[in-house]
Amino acid sequence: MKTELENMEILRLSNAESNRITKECLQTAMFKLMGQMPFDKITITEIAKRAGVSRLAFYRNYGTKEELVTDMCRAVFQELTVSLNSDRFRRDRRQWYENFFRTIQENSEYFQCYLNANLKLSDGLLLESIYPAATPEEHYRRAASEGAFLQVLTEWFRSGMRESPEEMSMLCMRTIPASIGSSTGKS
Repeated sequence: MKTELENMEILRLSNAESNRITKECLQTAMFKLMGQMPFDKITITEIAKRAGVSRLAFYRNYGTKEELVTDMCRAVFQELTVSLNSDRFRRDRRQWYENFFRTIQENSEYFQCYLNANLKLSDGLLLESIYPAATPEEHYRRAASEGAFLQVLTEWFRSGMRESPEEMSMLCMRTIPASIGSSTGKS
């Protein structure tokens, strides 16, 4: 016979599994809806209906549809953030850029959702979240470099990713200051 504590643990695990499945259904529904209509035309009601859950279930998991899209893209952005923390990539900006562009290319459907939702890529995506700037000058230099990089990345993506990740890496090495792709800003 199970104790009350064991029953509570089973219930907790069941709730966690139920929440995971609900989130997965909401993300799948949003992904499909974004393929059919503009982001600003999608309603919470449509997302919930397509997911087979209630609006209340949506709001138990997300505050807004933007939060839902961010969560959909979280794994890709975490992979990119981990690459920033990798010793291998910190020592070699060219490899870091190449990895970054390749990851975006391999996950283009998620990146497209993020852009379609008009979400800002700069929100904690790059260096400042991992390596806080030591001085205001360093902070603003990074902001300028990251802004340039994100603009190049977005333009590359929107123009159909015609250049290879290797070509984009070399382009960035020649045109963007060394503030990104290295922890010190000196590469």
